[in-house]
Amino acid sequence: MPNPKILFMLIGPKGSGKTHIGTLVNQHTDIVFLRVEPIWLGLQPDEDGWKKAEAATDALFQKQDKVMVESLGIGEGFGKFHASLAEKYSIKLIRVYADLETCFTRVKTRNNAEHIPVSDDRVAEFNQLASAVIYNWDLEINNNDAISDKDILDAVQSINDVEGE
Repeated sequence: MPNPKILFMLIGPKGSGKTHIGTLVNQHTDIVFLRVEPIWLGLQPDEDGWKKAEAATDALFQKQDKVMVESLGIGEGFGKFHASLAEKYSIKLIRVYADLETCFTRVKTRNNAEHIPVSDDRVAEFNQLASAVIYNWDLEINNNDAISDKDILDAVQSINDVEGE
């Protein structure tokens, strides 16, 4: 029997639209979006961001059955984070992608107060890595052009409904 607690993971480059999608889903569905960047921004020097993000996710699951988080989906830390959460929850992986130039422009023009500050070179490096990850995606959202909010919500709902069958 599948775990009734579902974790939706938005994975993609910086500027691909993960935060927008998570916020939209949070406002219009029964899925609660946890922005992890504020967790990382508030870390003390000796704290592990992945462990804090996992603890925050676990805390939300105490009251919710469906939670969504965002990540670049790269690195050993993410691998451990994903593996640990997969032991506790059903996971739905959602690839969010856009042309890397589009992503870079979005990063440069957005309000970065709530995003982890990263140099232009690091954005390019991280985005190259994030765009190359391959997982067994439950859903892929091409956010290159102006995809409508309704289309985003319909796509997420399509994998949200599958669990109930």
